[in-house]
Amino acid sequence: MNTTNKEKALWLMEELVPETGINNLGLALQVSGRLRPDVLRAALAIVLGRYEMLRTVFRATGAELVKEVVPASEFATEIEPLHLTGESLEKDLTAFVDRPFRLDGRPLVRVGFATGPDGDVLCVGVHHLAFDMVSAALFLQAFIPVYDAIAAGRPVPPQATTEVPALAEPEPRPADVAYWSETLRGITQGGLDLWCGMPRSRQPMMTGENARHTLSPEAQHAVQHLQRAARAPAGAVMLAAYTALLASHGAGPDLVVGSPVDVRGANTSAIGYHVNVVPIRVRVDLAEGFRALARQARDAFLGAMGHANTSVDELAGELPEIGSTWQSALYRHLFNFLPEAHVGELSIDGMPARLLTVENPYSKFDLELVGTPSDAEILLRYSTETLARADVEAMLRRLDALLIEAAHDPDRPLRETAGWSGPDRQAVDRANNTTSPIELPTVQAAFRSWAANTPDAPAVVDGEHTATYRQVDERAAAIHALLTGAGVGAGDVVAVAAPRGEAAAATLGVWRAGAVCLPLDTGHAPSWLARQLTHSRAKAVLTGTGVRLPADAELPHVLPLDTAPVPGPATSDPSGEPTAPACLFHTCGDDGQPVATVLSHVGLADTVGHFTTELDVEPGTGVLALAAPATFGSLFDLCLALSAGGRVVIAPEVARTGGPALRATADRHDATVVVVPPGTPARVLEDIADRPQGLTVLAQGDEMSPATARRLFAAGCQLHLAYGTLETTGWAVSGRVDAADAVNRGRPITNTRAFIAAPDGRELPIGLRGELCLAGTGLALSDPDDPAFPTCERYGRHHRTGQLARWRPDGTIEWLGRIDRQAATGDGPVNLGAVEADLLDHRGVTAAAALAVTPSGGEPTVVAFAESADQADGFAASALPWQVVRLDALPRSPDGRTDRDALARLAEKALDQGSGHQGPAADDALVRALVEMWRQLLGTEATAQTNFFESGGHSLLAAVLAQKVEELTGTSLELTEVFHHPTPAALAARVRA
Repeated sequence: MNTTNKEKALWLMEELVPETGINNLGLALQVSGRLRPDVLRAALAIVLGRYEMLRTVFRATGAELVKEVVPASEFATEIEPLHLTGESLEKDLTAFVDRPFRLDGRPLVRVGFATGPDGDVLCVGVHHLAFDMVSAALFLQAFIPVYDAIAAGRPVPPQATTEVPALAEPEPRPADVAYWSETLRGITQGGLDLWCGMPRSRQPMMTGENARHTLSPEAQHAVQHLQRAARAPAGAVMLAAYTALLASHGAGPDLVVGSPVDVRGANTSAIGYHVNVVPIRVRVDLAEGFRALARQARDAFLGAMGHANTSVDELAGELPEIGSTWQSALYRHLFNFLPEAHVGELSIDGMPARLLTVENPYSKFDLELVGTPSDAEILLRYSTETLARADVEAMLRRLDALLIEAAHDPDRPLRETAGWSGPDRQAVDRANNTTSPIELPTVQAAFRSWAANTPDAPAVVDGEHTATYRQVDERAAAIHALLTGAGVGAGDVVAVAAPRGEAAAATLGVWRAGAVCLPLDTGHAPSWLARQLTHSRAKAVLTGTGVRLPADAELPHVLPLDTAPVPGPATSDPSGEPTAPACLFHTCGDDGQPVATVLSHVGLADTVGHFTTELDVEPGTGVLALAAPATFGSLFDLCLALSAGGRVVIAPEVARTGGPALRATADRHDATVVVVPPGTPARVLEDIADRPQGLTVLAQGDEMSPATARRLFAAGCQLHLAYGTLETTGWAVSGRVDAADAVNRGRPITNTRAFIAAPDGRELPIGLRGELCLAGTGLALSDPDDPAFPTCERYGRHHRTGQLARWRPDGTIEWLGRIDRQAATGDGPVNLGAVEADLLDHRGVTAAAALAVTPSGGEPTVVAFAESADQADGFAASALPWQVVRLDALPRSPDGRTDRDALARLAEKALDQGSGHQGPAADDALVRALVEMWRQLLGTEATAQTNFFESGGHSLLAAVLAQKVEELTGTSLELTEVFHHPTPAALAARVRA
């Protein structure tokens, strides 16, 4: 007998996850008494012999599946002992039903029996090819009367022995195919993943669990109210709520949700697999209200029910562009909200019995909502590979809240309510409760207070020279006088080109004049320095010892620091406005011109004030300064120490990459706090991490590898990890961490608030990935219409950082890498920042960069670059699964950042050079033949590296492909081998093997 596409789809799913009972269904009865084994065997023989579908067996051979019906006289199923562990009866039943059936002609029915302390237990497991959940009720209705009659010695009722032939479902009707073709026209594949989901494996196991929730009384009342408001049945209301929930969590907006439908029609007593899953298409516009969505869901639901006789698996043959159910591009979410079959009170041979739930420990879909209008309990069946239980339970709470909010105002835009629950809002608001006044509004004021109270305390330590707070203050006063004499006033830009040891007094002198500080790094190209001075309209340039500016540049007034007046008693300086600009920094734009970021005094003071507390910086604390000149990190080191009465210890150039010089500097000057500048490998601290007094470290969290963190923990370091951007005064989210798996999380710092935004700007709740947005006093100053600093009602002006992040239930933020640095590769998504962090963990690597590159005709992959003087390339043999290229130095743009355009050219060259080791050549005869098969089956152009499933292939076509390969080569392939070798080149290598 020929099998249907629906039956083949079940088989192919089983091939995808072999040695499991993924397609098994079960029912179980617990009787408050003792069943008679002889009667049980006789009753089961009659019932199993009666139904042709239960006597149907299947044989899988290669890529073919055939079925046949075993005559009743030859069909037999033994009653097996049902092993009860005495712990969980539900788990025992699941274990019995979950044992896989062999599609080799043996029966697809299994019966187990056990005598338990609470009565006898009967469990029946059946393969889905011969059974569905409606069949469970039909089986009981047939079995119990037969058992009762035999046990009582009565004749078995004639109708209980009448043979029931298998129900032959009709072929797809042209009208149904036409309806679905029109309904699904223009559907966009993809876009169904939830933002709280995990990456999908190429070889899924489809493990699943259930999460249950009883709708609150308010939500139950809301469903009734919404039925009236939308003129829709309860099923349509719940479908609308479900699709709104999915859309608010990242799916859609053009959603297709599968819904199982019983297609027995008038043959209500037919046991077998007679459920079709129909695709319900709903376009969710979160700018509209619930009423409009419910009416659309109603119409889509009723339309689907009217054309349910054609299964999705049949459509996969008629409409191949929609994919198939095992890896469905059509839907990944199920809506199962139909009236349940009411079993009622059960008894057998006069003994009360109860129906037991037999869970299937699998989920063929990411998420399935199961409910019924007669019950307030909602169940979400979910894939444990894709979703975490905490996220699913949170979704159930949000579904409850969504219904209540929709009932309050059915026309309120869903974007304002969907996706949030009360606990979500409370957790986020608690985390953002960071408001705290600061004692002194500027770094300058904080420094002056220490200069007045502890004038002889050391402030700046630079090699053999130490300057006290009095000396730095007097020097700043002298520089103030120098600037005033040159006509510099409040708001003017003054560039500072000075060694790091001299930069503290110079910066404080600029601020004392009310001017804006522009740090310059004279190690940069002269043309870049000139562009910065021109762009900023600097009024003057302060130059330090040994600094020479480009002679051919058009320079503002140059003021050598050594020409400042002889230091005298410090004078009072004008009280500056905290919101006034304090400093500006330049990055190189795409056109080579400087792009300015201007930071305020209050932002700098709030940020520094937070970290003096978090890092426990006190008077006398030594802060080891590692940052390069003219960077924000260099300024932060100075401000962190001088705002708290501490000492800034300048690390010599040779010590900035670790080694004995760094150890000697830290030991000699008792430096116990260090801020690792962005781009510097944190492992350089391992040379000083084991100092007896311990080391407090602040580092960029997205640049810290877990391996480095573990070594620093082991050495006794106190580790604080943070994330921020220059536009948020360097750091905005931070916290102390005590475990290597927590290196990428923190909380908003003082006077900073954070939220996670969807691409449309909508705020996202806990657990959903989106763009990290930051608001608060630390924001850089900008033009009102700057798109990087939009405004919203709840948080006001904020910065969209471009960082992928999510809230965690404990109120911390987990940063996940830059959005523009999330690469989709053939092996799944890759955070390029994490690749770089892993490379930086290797000794000898001073800088790293990773890029996603797509070779001609192949899948996207990653090429990583390591800046290293080690010619041995020892790091390239590490566990990193990517191609690693060693460079003496990474190419740099004028501002010192990595030139990724230049690296992209090097990456393409590296792939070209390595392409000769990628497998069979494209002109190989077998590969050419397979490429032609790809073209014929997929109806598209193909190469040796074209992925069958990513190019429109599905499970039914995979079976055809396996058969064609066997005809061509004589090699019989399992279906799983096509899944594991999805390109012509890979499959050719498998055939040859």
